[in-house]
Amino acid sequence: MSVAVAIVGSGPAGFYAADALLGKLPGCRIDILDRLPTPFGLVRAGVAPDHLSTKNVIRLYEKILDKDGVRLLGNVGLGRDVSYDELKRLYDVVVLAFGAEEPRRLCVPGEDRAGVVNVTDFVGWYNAVPGARDCAPDLAGVRGAVVIGNGNVALDVARLLAKTAEELARGDIAPPAAAAITAAPITDIWVIGRRGPVQSSFSFPVLSEFSGLVEAMALVDPGQLPADASAAEEAERRKKEKNLQVLKILAANSADDKPVRIHFAFCAAPVAVLGEARMTGLELMRNRLEGNRAVATGETFRIDAQLMVPTIGYRVSPIAGLPFDSERGIVANRDGRVEPGVYVVGWAKRGPTGVVGTNRVDSRTVVELIAADGPKAGKPGGGGLDELLRARGVRVIGTADWRIIDAAERARGRDARPREKLATIEAMLAVLDSEAAA
Repeated sequence: MSVAVAIVGSGPAGFYAADALLGKLPGCRIDILDRLPTPFGLVRAGVAPDHLSTKNVIRLYEKILDKDGVRLLGNVGLGRDVSYDELKRLYDVVVLAFGAEEPRRLCVPGEDRAGVVNVTDFVGWYNAVPGARDCAPDLAGVRGAVVIGNGNVALDVARLLAKTAEELARGDIAPPAAAAITAAPITDIWVIGRRGPVQSSFSFPVLSEFSGLVEAMALVDPGQLPADASAAEEAERRKKEKNLQVLKILAANSADDKPVRIHFAFCAAPVAVLGEARMTGLELMRNRLEGNRAVATGETFRIDAQLMVPTIGYRVSPIAGLPFDSERGIVANRDGRVEPGVYVVGWAKRGPTGVVGTNRVDSRTVVELIAADGPKAGKPGGGGLDELLRARGVRVIGTADWRIIDAAERARGRDARPREKLATIEAMLAVLDSEAAA
């Protein structure tokens, strides 16, 4: 018998784990489950639609799908179609690779007002993720937008809000999202960080993109920029120095040069969302740095804004029976081990840190532990899961089905747009039904 492995989640962490397992456990049979019909996780659903080069890693994942012993089981949700305890009974090894999608809350008064959009919905909307909230109404009439956070997701949201229709057309953004963004009368976008520029987690390539926007000018108060990045940890200092140099270049920009202004504001934190039924502004507290720690000064200021997108991190959504670290918002684990036969990789293991490539090292490290634990074959594996899902009427989307969906999306692309994604599960299934009837 072959060792039966279930990998829950078809994003980078899941695919890197599958590839490593094929090498460490020769002859193993791997089923990659995903709650959506489409694979590739955040590469498809989270990477900004104008970062097409980053999405080229999908070519590698497609090759892994074609390897002997690997199956895709899309449209199969853990906790929805199959329970955690059932997977443990069916598979010799279970690898949890489903990421973290639940957005962290700011926990300030007024954050439930219209105009405040959580990052999962906003990113899902412009990436055409099934089930994402339609954020178009929140953009109508927006002149000022605030993005809370100093990571790459914050930069993605701010950059996309600032782009023209022609700029957006060169990616795979959902057309309704592109139309709503370009129709919004936005003149000012604020990117707010509670600490300073050296403590931010921007990456240099993403930050550098703010120098070349067609109608938007990035602005930085030079008084908020330190002379150097000596406050950073030594291992991070070179990267932080490069970011600081970009910010110093942006600090020389003039606010009047372009119709849209992107303000980078550091050492500030939201304390209240203003307005009645809908957001009209944001009150913030100025901070000062004590070492790398932000300390409130007691001085507040206000921004006129009708939209806010907090990008302050994600948590794992708890699943019945699954050990959960509620303080950190991750699957409870010790270096990737959850319990006998169960392991975790990626964001579900360590939290939302790193870039796509970070997951390669992380998954390989955990697979080394799996191999060292010496799993033995003996459980039903894929055959048992297939039987269970058939009995429950679950429509499983396999690799061949995914490629039909993929071809349909590519055929919908226009001009420089590589694809137009199908935004609902119903639309994806309809494509499959049409192909089957042809």
